[in-house]
Amino acid sequence: MKAALSGKQPAAGTRSLCPNSPFRVLWENRALIRRLAARELRARYRGSMLGIGWAVIAPLGMVLMYTFVFGSIFKARWTGIGGSTESMTAFFLAGLVAHQLLSEGVARAPSLVLENKNYVTRVVFPIEILALVTIAVALVSAAIGLVLLLCLMALTSGIPPATAVLSPLVLLGMVPMLLGLIWIISAIGVFVRDLGQLVPVVLSVLFFLAPVIYPRSTVPAPIDTLVLFNPVTVPIESMRALVFGHPFPWELASSYLVISLIVCCTGFALFSRLRRAFADVL
Repeated sequence: MKAALSGKQPAAGTRSLCPNSPFRVLWENRALIRRLAARELRARYRGSMLGIGWAVIAPLGMVLMYTFVFGSIFKARWTGIGGSTESMTAFFLAGLVAHQLLSEGVARAPSLVLENKNYVTRVVFPIEILALVTIAVALVSAAIGLVLLLCLMALTSGIPPATAVLSPLVLLGMVPMLLGLIWIISAIGVFVRDLGQLVPVVLSVLFFLAPVIYPRSTVPAPIDTLVLFNPVTVPIESMRALVFGHPFPWELASSYLVISLIVCCTGFALFSRLRRAFADVL
């Protein structure tokens, strides 16, 4: 961070693409990341009457809509979560919290560098950290949704199981995957502007190909593999296991973490390589 603020280029060795490079860059700039994330949070809710209250109203409104449609109109009932409206609401919210974290982070990726081109063309700035700033802001919304979920369960079904206190780790476990995806999409988005139109469509498809509004156990065998490769499926399964007290999918979670680290390092390597041409394009 000191190098960025002083206008000096970091030494070549600090830009190596070894596996720990992305985490070293983010750690060295942690203070700057905190300031930028706090500024973006203030800007997001500035001028609105309810302020950060919208972070509670928006997911709650969506969950109530799904509960009404599937619980009252389609009268869907699934094993393992109980048949009450409150249980279905908690079931939907547990899936929505994880998916919203993915959606909010990746949706901004195509224009992330384009919206901050001054950092690229005029100032020596560690633009890699913009990905984590975006994720940090999304994590605040996800944390609010998680608190809402646990409060809802406590009010309607009693105290959640002790494993529920570990549920924030699921959100943190998504960070490497999100970092890699945002680095990849934001780097390519500088050169391929059509990504800004394509990514929302892909996110909509991923929503319905993830067990957000249905349990994975109801997915037919040929499609289950496709659903499993959705980057948010394992976090949703892990989140529900912890908050409902079901057996935790250790094997899936371990594989997901390994793949996430690979995606993270690959995204950082691609971003670092392509960023040399950002100024020419912008």
